Amino acid sequence: MSDAAFDVLEKELKENGSKVVNQVGSKRKDFDFPHPNPMLSLAKIQTESVDGVTNYQEDLFNKWFNKIDGIVFKSTGKHIDFLLGSPKFDGNGINVIYVKGILQSVLTRGDGKSGKDITDRFKKYLPLEIENDGDLLEIRCECVINQSVFDKKYLGSREEGKYANARNFVAGVLGKDDYSLEKVNNLTLIPVAFIVNGNQRNLELLPKDIFSETYQLITTPDLYTDLIKGMEKTRESFPFPLDGVVISAPYEYRGLLGENEHDPEWSISIKFVPDEVVTRVEGIEWNISKTGEYTPVVLLNPVELAGTIVKRASGYNAGYIVNNHIGGDTFVSIAKAGDIIPEIQSITVQSERAFELPTQCLHCGSTLDFDGIHLTCPNDICYGKIAKKLATACASLDLKNVGGKTIEPFAEDFKNIFEVLKWVRSEGEWTPTNKGSIRHLRSIEKYGIKYDSRSYEIFINAFKSIKSLTYEQVIISLGYDNVGKKLSAQIAREHCGLIPDYTGLERALVTMLHDPDVEDAIKNAVKTLEKLGILIDKPKKEMETKDTIYVCMTGSPKIFGFPTKAEFIAKFPNLVDVEITDKRCQYLITDSYDSTSSKMKNAEKKGITIKTYGDFKL
Repeated sequence: MSDAAFDVLEKELKENGSKVVNQVGSKRKDFDFPHPNPMLSLAKIQTESVDGVTNYQEDLFNKWFNKIDGIVFKSTGKHIDFLLGSPKFDGNGINVIYVKGILQSVLTRGDGKSGKDITDRFKKYLPLEIENDGDLLEIRCECVINQSVFDKKYLGSREEGKYANARNFVAGVLGKDDYSLEKVNNLTLIPVAFIVNGNQRNLELLPKDIFSETYQLITTPDLYTDLIKGMEKTRESFPFPLDGVVISAPYEYRGLLGENEHDPEWSISIKFVPDEVVTRVEGIEWNISKTGEYTPVVLLNPVELAGTIVKRASGYNAGYIVNNHIGGDTFVSIAKAGDIIPEIQSITVQSERAFELPTQCLHCGSTLDFDGIHLTCPNDICYGKIAKKLATACASLDLKNVGGKTIEPFAEDFKNIFEVLKWVRSEGEWTPTNKGSIRHLRSIEKYGIKYDSRSYEIFINAFKSIKSLTYEQVIISLGYDNVGKKLSAQIAREHCGLIPDYTGLERALVTMLHDPDVEDAIKNAVKTLEKLGILIDKPKKEMETKDTIYVCMTGSPKIFGFPTKAEFIAKFPNLVDVEITDKRCQYLITDSYDSTSSKMKNAEKKGITIKTYGDFKL
């Protein structure tokens, strides 16, 4: 997925209230190598084109700069008089890690906390030993390919085994286990950050035997617009793909400015105006969500954009269609968005009449409600709503090879995923020699799964393999809107007789989950699962003794001989892992005293003792 594609998707999710944007990257089983320090994303400012004139968002930039300048001045009595600028490469982030001068690993960014080990791809191109001025060196890089090399060798259609854009090519080379050495040889690593024992250092101090060239220039706040305009021109002839500019505070202030959970406070990304094309609207396709809202997908006259043929674009909500008079003779400008549904940037030509909104639910026939913005089905047992909830639950339970299309027909007879699970388990034991009861032969084919087929085997196995679930998983899998892990964990504590902490959680959601009908539904689901022999892992009260010590852990214990935090905790059985915000927290255990993480700052403010994994002794 391109950066532009990600930005489009992220914006749409935020506008729809999704909590998934709080998670960076993707949770994958092969992302099992922790980064010594989190690889955070950058806060973004998106420039835009309005009637052919670029808005460089000077006000948003000034707001960011004034914020960090105010923090620096309050602490030091000095103003920030210059900034560091660099190209924002449209590549894939990786982390090159040296411990005591020895190459330890090369990791993909992954989810920001852990990544995939790709050391084997780059070991022959990197020195195994370097001169070392710290125990732990991290060299953050963008992995890219020269644009002219990509255009000559790899640009083309998927059917030809080619790639739509350079970023997809790089992602493919880094992500596949059966990588090609010839393709790896075409990759370039460009350093963008140099971290010594958790502290940012000047890129010019990089060991010269690793990287000989960096892209960094000095600018001032007053020259912000000139910098972006200059980089836009440079982009046209630059050897590597660019999609913006990164502006950062000088190195000496970065520890002071610190980081939040998602991005460093001392740096910001300015994104170029996305590529756009204009095309005509052909129609509207309506999709229902698990909340019952109908969201429009705008069908387009096919047009080529960034190497792909685009036929569909997000229509946001019903109000957007009505208010912008989107109809059969509307022309829209759409932005580059790679392989996902792209975004409509503007309405070039409005229609005299917008497409008519549906008045009845396409799934259950109920009369739809329209409040001027959102078009929704009010029927709580609507087939379409339930189908989406079942699909979401399949993902949360990690049911192998059981997705939306497979589970959708079951919405006719089942209200939630646990009713499906109960039905599957009541049909007799399934084994390769005993394919289940005769009732399966007659009933499961109603849902589009042929008895005694490979798809039947996969479906039954997926449900039969569930041996245990957490109480939180049960709550999430019931499909309540906007209810995530944090809230579910506190509800689980309360249901199990422990004291919950609803601090910072949305009050309306807490109230909704305390509705007697909702509480009964959750507890009944738990009882049903337990009767089926599924172990429900319930939160337990911490057994406190005079030797109990409450700690919060940050960073990675790997360089101290503990592959994971769990193994560190196992070494010291009287430790209890809690959040830094927990009033009982006595220690913050870190991998470096020089870390500038938000947990370190909180610990210092609260007077919590800070120790490293290496010197924490009981």
